[in-house]
Amino acid sequence: MSQAFPNNTYQMPIYRKALEIFKLSRAMAVHFTQDKHVVEMGFSACPKDRYAGDLVSESLQLAPGIASVATAKSSGSRLERIRNIKKASKSLKLLCKNLEFSGAKEHEFLNLLKKEIHIFDKMITDWIQQIRKV
Repeated sequence: MSQAFPNNTYQMPIYRKALEIFKLSRAMAVHFTQDKHVVEMGFSACPKDRYAGDLVSESLQLAPGIASVATAKSSGSRLERIRNIKKASKSLKLLCKNLEFSGAKEHEFLNLLKKEIHIFDKMITDWIQQIRKV
């Protein structure tokens, strides 16, 4: 197996970054919604709660997405899965903006998450280049 696809996916820096983004998103959502469950967030009348729930749901897709790319058999399948990860990342950025516009006052949290997503996007770009070389 090549360096782009190690046997232990969970040791890959990009996988660990995806987990960090999920943990940060979840912590932010708990804070923004006063500890509501994700299901409650989705049914809330408050837009901020719904955006926070969506933030958790989207970020939850990243790590399994990385694992699915690392275990995909064909390059076409890997690239399609990477597109899905990039789509989730783009959605996370939009949700951060929506949270800002919905009155979330915790701009430091949002800026930190946006920074982590930016780093993740850079890691994805670098990883794509490695995949294309394989």
